[in-house]
Amino acid sequence: MNKKRLRQWMAPFATATLILNTGYGILAPDAVASALSTERHNSNLTGLNTAQLHTKLATAQGRHVPVTSGTKVTTLTKSYGQNTYLNQMLKVMSSQMVTANIAPAEVSNLTAVPTETTKVNLSWNNPSDINFDHIKVVNVTNAVYVDNIRSNSYMMSGLQPNTTYTFRVKTVNKSGDESLGTTIQAKTASVDGPVDKTPPGEVSGLTATNVGYNAFTVNYILPKDADLSQAIIYLNGKEVQRTTGTSYTFSGLIASTNYTVTIRTLDKSGNLSGGISIPVTTSALTVDTVPEVTGASVTSVNNYSVTVSWTRPSGISTVSLYKDGQLVTDSTGSSYTFNNLSSGQAYSFTIRSKRSTGALSSGVRLTATTDSTSSNSSEVSNLEVDSKSDTWIKITYDMPSKADKVKIYVDGDYEGTTSSESYKITDLREGRWYEIKVVTVNSNGRESSGVKISERTDSDGYYSSSSSSSSNYEKARDLMRIAENSLNASDWRSARDAISDLPSGTRKSDLLDRLEAIRNRAIGTSSSSSGTSSTTTTTSGTTSSYPNNAVSSYSTSFTLTPGAKSAYVDGRATTMAQAPRIINGATMVPLRFISERIGYEVNYEKATKKIILTRPTDGKQVVLQVKNSTLAVYELNNSRSYSTNITAPVIVNGYTLVPLRVISELSGYQVNYNTASKQITITK
Repeated sequence: MNKKRLRQWMAPFATATLILNTGYGILAPDAVASALSTERHNSNLTGLNTAQLHTKLATAQGRHVPVTSGTKVTTLTKSYGQNTYLNQMLKVMSSQMVTANIAPAEVSNLTAVPTETTKVNLSWNNPSDINFDHIKVVNVTNAVYVDNIRSNSYMMSGLQPNTTYTFRVKTVNKSGDESLGTTIQAKTASVDGPVDKTPPGEVSGLTATNVGYNAFTVNYILPKDADLSQAIIYLNGKEVQRTTGTSYTFSGLIASTNYTVTIRTLDKSGNLSGGISIPVTTSALTVDTVPEVTGASVTSVNNYSVTVSWTRPSGISTVSLYKDGQLVTDSTGSSYTFNNLSSGQAYSFTIRSKRSTGALSSGVRLTATTDSTSSNSSEVSNLEVDSKSDTWIKITYDMPSKADKVKIYVDGDYEGTTSSESYKITDLREGRWYEIKVVTVNSNGRESSGVKISERTDSDGYYSSSSSSSSNYEKARDLMRIAENSLNASDWRSARDAISDLPSGTRKSDLLDRLEAIRNRAIGTSSSSSGTSSTTTTTSGTTSSYPNNAVSSYSTSFTLTPGAKSAYVDGRATTMAQAPRIINGATMVPLRFISERIGYEVNYEKATKKIILTRPTDGKQVVLQVKNSTLAVYELNNSRSYSTNITAPVIVNGYTLVPLRVISELSGYQVNYNTASKQITITK
C-alpha cells in the first residue's frame, strides 16, 4: 500500500481519536462507549478527580457538551477489526449530532451578596424568551455548578471565609442550549468581623395605579437604610422582580382576577424584611358594543336609484352606508339615495352606526330591487365625438323626450350636468384614452344606466406611429410596472392608454392581463347589466374584451374595518367569522383569517395556549401565546431567531385576535390604518 492510500485509510481513525481525546467533538463520548465493546478499548479520560455530581465542560459548535469522567471510552488505537468499529463509530456519530440551537438571552440585574462567612446570595432577573427554561450557576473558582434552578436567586454555600469567588450565571433553553453567562465576583465575610443580622426597613406608600384588564403598576417608597441593596417584588407569593427602582408594572394578567402584591427589602448582608402586601383586582375585559340604528327602511325605489332612511341611536352622529357589502359613504343625516343603479336588479344595503373612535356596529341590512325598464328609449342616441384637441374633447348626442338633463362622467368620475345636447370636457391630458358616459335624468330625478364612448386626446407624437414598436412596448411595460406598484387610478389609465396603442400580439395580451389583474384595486369594479366584470379597450375601430381572471399564489391585499365582519381580499368581498376590534386602544385583527391566506399553517396548543405558525415556503416559524406579550420569530432556513414585545393576543368568541404589528412580522406586508375611513389596509 502506497503512502497516499495509507493516509486515506487512517484518516477516519485519527479523526475519531481527536474527537474522543479532546472532548471537542460533535458527540458525547459516553454515547460511543455504550455502542462499542468496552473490553477491547482503553480509556484515556479516567482519573480526572472530578466530583461525582459535577462535570467538566467542553465546547462544541458554540454550545456546551458535558464530558463525564470514569467511562471506558475507546481511542481506536488497537487494531481489532477497524472496519467494524469504524462503521459503529459513524453510526453513533450520525445519531448524536449536535444541532445549532440558539441559547436564550442573558439574565439581568445580577447581584452577589455575602450573607455569612460561608455563603453568598446570588439574585437576578430571568429573560422573557419563550424558549427559556432554567438557570445554571457555575462557581468558576471551585469548578463546580448547580443546574436546573427555576427561580430568581440561589444561595451558594460551603464556601471559605474571607475568600473572593467568581460566579457565572447561565440561561438554558428547553433543548439544553446554554448562554455564555454573566460573571460576578463576591468576597465572603471574615470570621473575625461582626455579622449583621438586622433586616432593613419596609417600603412605604405601596399603591396600585393604572389598573387595566391585563396589567397594573405599583408604586412605593424605599426605606433609607444605608446598607439597603434592593427591593424584591412578589405576585401571589411568587418572586417576579428584584429592583432598586420605586415602581413596577405587571403585564400579561387575567381580567377580573384578584392578585396580591408583596414587596420585601434586602440589605447588603442578605437580611430580608417581612414585607408589605396589598390586594389588586384587574378590571373586566370591555368590548365596545355600538348600538344599531332603528326604524331602518326602504322609502323609495325606481329604475336606477333606491332611497333608505333610519333613526340614529343616542350618542351616535354618523352612520356608514354600504351597497352589496362595499362602503359607499358616511352620512350624518337620516336618509340617503343610492344612485346609478341598474334597472331590474336586486341590491343589499347596510346601515352601520359609527362612533367618533371609528368603532362600528354590526349593521342593519335592507334589500331592494330596482324597477325594470322595457326599452332603452330613456338613453341618449347618436353619441359621438364632435371635435377634440390635446386637452379637451367635445361630444354631441340626441336627448330623449323623457330626459330633463344629462350627467357626464369621465373614467367613472362625475364631470358635470347640462340640459344641452353637446358638452365640452376640458383639462384632459394629451395622448390619453378616456371613457365618457352620458346618463339621462328625468323630471323625477331618475337616472338611466348611461351610454359610453371612448376617445383619445391628440398627442405631440409620444405615441405616434413613427416610434418603433419595440420602444412603444418598453414605454407601455414601464407604465404598467408603475401602475402595479402604486395602484393609482391615474397611473392605471396611463398604462391602459399606452398598451392600447400597441399592435396586437402576445406581448400586448400579456400586458392587458396584468392590467386587468390590478383593475379592481386601482379604480374599482365596473359592472355590466349582467353583473359580470370586464374591461373594453378600443383601438383603431376594433374592440377587445378580457375578463378579470388573474390569480396569485397568496393574497396580496386586505381591507378590514374594526367592528365589521365584511372584508375585501384582493378586491373581492368576503365575510369573516370574527370582526376586528379596538380593545383598550389597540387594533386587534383575526389571526387565522389573514395568516392562512399568506401561506402559514396555524396550530394551536390548547394546554399552553400557544399559537405556532409555520410557512413551509421559506422555513419561517412564529410563536405567540394568548395573554403573553412576547412574539418569537424563528427563521429555520438560516438558523436565526429573534423576539419582540407586542400587545398580548386575546381570544374573543373562540377566535384569536392579534395586534396589527404581528401581521407585518409574519409577512413583511405594509399595514396602514386610515383615520378618515376607519379602515385597515394590508398590502404586499
